[in-house]
Amino acid sequence: AGLIGAMAERGIRVIGTEGAHPSWRDVAKWGGPIGSAGKGKPVAVPDEHPGAAAAAAPPAAAEGASLVLAHAIRSGQSVVHEAGDVTIIGSVASGAEIVAGGSIHIYGALRGRAVAGLGGQRRARIFCSRLHAELLAIEGVYKTADDMDQTLHGRAVQAWLDGEHMQIAAMD
Repeated sequence: AGLIGAMAERGIRVIGTEGAHPSWRDVAKWGGPIGSAGKGKPVAVPDEHPGAAAAAAPPAAAEGASLVLAHAIRSGQSVVHEAGDVTIIGSVASGAEIVAGGSIHIYGALRGRAVAGLGGQRRARIFCSRLHAELLAIEGVYKTADDMDQTLHGRAVQAWLDGEHMQIAAMD
């Protein structure tokens, strides 16, 4: 808990821990998802690369509401919505990330990272029109590009949890 707190003070965001199960004693003291900065509200984290456009903060949403963004997410941008599903009508560039308490729907290419089920929603899913992702994660279970079946590359897919394993299947 001390290390997580020290990292948060320095602006370092922790988006996951390997091997830390939510049922472990005191795991909540580790700072919660994304340092609990959003407290259930959508958060857009600006791009830290000079010369690149920053993400516009999405409007506040009601608890459990979906967040819909009708534009592409550029490299270096992060969209965090801990309270519900996130829908992107556009593509997610390499180096960008989408983090949701619920499911993630991307109507375009997913080249960056998608982290769903942040608040412990094991039934969350990730959907995208074209899979080129760097990382997919649902409720702490993740797959990197190297771990994904290459026959799914560029296809419309969905990802979900089956026990402690992530499954990815084509939708076409």
